[in-house]
Amino acid sequence: MSNRGTDDRTQRIVDAVTEVWKLPYRDDLLDDCLDFVEDNFDDYYYSSLDIEIKDLVIEYLSMKCADALSTADLEDMARAEEETKISSYQEADQGVWQWANRKRKN
Repeated sequence: MSNRGTDDRTQRIVDAVTEVWKLPYRDDLLDDCLDFVEDNFDDYYYSSLDIEIKDLVIEYLSMKCADALSTADLEDMARAEEETKISSYQEADQGVWQWANRKRKN
């Protein structure tokens, strides 16, 4: 038999998290977030349930985004890719010229 207090606590967590959840089509992340909040929430020490749960949602999403790529990261990657292409083209072009010069000498 389940514990009514635990069921009420779980339902309050589900309600508070889903109220602030703004990622449609990411129910997989929502489930993980609910697990994180459930594991890390202790309502005995907090007077405002909703604020603490929101803080845990922010903490969860911050952990998930810590390794996310920013616009600046993507621009740097694109710039590096372009430099690689230019460098490769220059090396190939130089190789063609060297080959052509060797042919002319022969």
